[in-house]
Amino acid sequence: MAEISALDALLGASVDVEEKVYIKRLKTNFTVKALTGDKLNELREQCTYTEGKGANRRTFTNEDELGKLLIAEACIEPDFSDAKLLAKYGAKDAADCVQKALLAGEVTTLSHAVLDVSGFDNAAEDVETAKN
Repeated sequence: MAEISALDALLGASVDVEEKVYIKRLKTNFTVKALTGDKLNELREQCTYTEGKGANRRTFTNEDELGKLLIAEACIEPDFSDAKLLAKYGAKDAADCVQKALLAGEVTTLSHAVLDVSGFDNAAEDVETAKN
């Protein structure tokens, strides 16, 4: 099979990628979509803060908050900004609804799925393959 060029691959590619993720406790699939690098950076910025001054200044990313925002942004089904869901869980926004409606492991599972479908699935393997 002939290899396609990287240019042709990009020209024919779509960033509209989705994946179903089974949530055992709820006995149903959630659907998440891929996020672009720009969107991921925007979400990461929302979760980043600095502490200290001068040489002691450090930047931190709140990974828990980032996970909730990833899911709130990338989860197509269910829509965590749905008014019925927000009311049921007394949530102020979609990210708050994610926190209140899902168990900690489910948040981890879904946030990993979002990163996977966004192209982070085999990053370490791909680097090793490229080296060889």
